[in-house]
Amino acid sequence: MASGRLQPVAGPSRRSALCIALLATLPAAVPVARAAQINYSIGGRVEHSDNIALTQTNPMEESTLATDVAFDVTQTGRNTTFVANGGVEYLYYTGGLFDDDVRASLVGQFNWNTWQDRMKVIIEDYANYEPIDVLSPDAPGNQQQVNVFVAGTQFNLRPGDATRVRLDLRYNNYWAEENDDFNGDRYNAAFTLWQEPSSTTRIGFTVEGSEVQYDQVSLDTLGADYRRLDSYLTWNRNLANIDLEVRAGYSWVELTDYNTKDDAPLFRTVLTWRPTSRSTLDMGVYYQFSDAAQELMTDVTDPTGVPANPAPGGAPSPDPSDVTIGPDLYRQRRIDIGYRYNGERFDATIRPYYEDNDYIDPTAESEGSYGIGAGVSWSITPSLFFNVSASAGFRSFDSFDRDDDDFSVYIGLTKILTRHWSMGFDLRHQERDSNANEASYDENAAIFSVRYTR
Repeated sequence: MASGRLQPVAGPSRRSALCIALLATLPAAVPVARAAQINYSIGGRVEHSDNIALTQTNPMEESTLATDVAFDVTQTGRNTTFVANGGVEYLYYTGGLFDDDVRASLVGQFNWNTWQDRMKVIIEDYANYEPIDVLSPDAPGNQQQVNVFVAGTQFNLRPGDATRVRLDLRYNNYWAEENDDFNGDRYNAAFTLWQEPSSTTRIGFTVEGSEVQYDQVSLDTLGADYRRLDSYLTWNRNLANIDLEVRAGYSWVELTDYNTKDDAPLFRTVLTWRPTSRSTLDMGVYYQFSDAAQELMTDVTDPTGVPANPAPGGAPSPDPSDVTIGPDLYRQRRIDIGYRYNGERFDATIRPYYEDNDYIDPTAESEGSYGIGAGVSWSITPSLFFNVSASAGFRSFDSFDRDDDDFSVYIGLTKILTRHWSMGFDLRHQERDSNANEASYDENAAIFSVRYTR
C-alpha cells in the first residue's frame, strides 16, 4: 500500500448521540429515582505500531495519542432501574496516516414499572464500533460506529397464583455509519404464558412475531426485508449455584421482496454453574435464525446477561470473530463455553467457541469460524499487576476459497500509584495468515498509559 493519506472513519453519528442523551436524561425525569452511583475513569495513552494499517506489504509505522473516558452508572428507585456503562475515546494519529477519530461504546438499559407492576416501560441502547468490511483487517480505516436502539413496553397479568401472562411490544432502530444497508427498523410483538410450579422453576409458552424493514435496498441486498414467526417453550431453573434456560421451538421466515420462505427448528440452551465461590462455568448452545443487530446486542453482554465493560485500547477479545454488519438473515449454529476463576491474587478465564452462519440469501457469503481466547491476571504485589491474554480464531467461507487464521496476544504491567492514579505498559502482537491475496499481516505495538479512576 502506498504511504499516502488513508481515508478516516468519522466520529459518532447524531442519531447515536441522541439515543445516548435520551438514556442519560430518563432517570432524572422520574421523580421516584434515587441518586445514581457513578464510577468513571479518565485515561491517556501513547501507542506506537510498526504496521498501523495491518498490511502484508509496505508496513507503515505510526504513533497514536489517545484519551478516553470510561464510566458505569447504576440508579435504582422504587419503580425504576437504570444501568449503563461505556466509554468515549479520541484518537490522534501523529504521522497523519489517518484523520482524528472519535469512538463511542455504550450498553444502557432503563426499566420503569408502573400501574402496580402491570406495565413496564423499557428503553435500551447498544453502541459500539465494528469493521466496515469483515474481510479486511481491523485497521483504523476499517472501523465504523454502529448503534441499536430499543424501546417498548411489557404488560404483565397474574390470573392465578402460579400463572402469569405477558405481552411484549418492541421497536428497534438499527444504524451504521458506513454500511447504509444495515439501517432500518424492527417491530416485534410476543405473547407468553408462564407457569411457576415452584419458586425455582418456570415454564413458558411464547408466540413471537417480527417484521424488519430496511431503509434502502441495493442490488446486493434484494430481499433483505423479512417477516418472522417463532413459537417455542422455555424452561428456566434457578438454584443456588446453577442457572439454566432451555428454549425449544420452531421458526418461520419470509423474505418479503423475494417472496421466499424458509423454516427451521429453534433451540437455545444457556447454563451458568458456580461450583465454588471463586469459579464460574457457563455454556451456550444456539440453533436459530439471527442477524447482525441481534448479535450486536448479544456480544456486548457476557453469558450471564451482565453488560460488558468496554475498555478502550484494551486487550484482545476472548472471541476474535467480528460481526458482519449488514441486513442479511442467517441460520446460526453456535457453541461457546467459558470458565472464570477469581482468586485473591490470581484471575483466569478461558473461552472456546464454534460458529457457523448460513445466510438465507444465497448471494451472501456464508461463513464458519472457531477459536479460543484466554486471559490471566496476577497480583505480583498489592500495587503491581501482570496481565496476559491471547486469542486465536480460524475462519472460512463456503462460496469462495478463503481461509483466515488470526492470532493475537497482549502482555502488560499495571502499577497502582495512589488511590486514584495508575499507569501501565503493554505490548501487543497480532497476525493473520490468509490464503487470499494481500490479506495476511503482522503487527507489533507498545503502549504506555496513565489513568485516573474515581
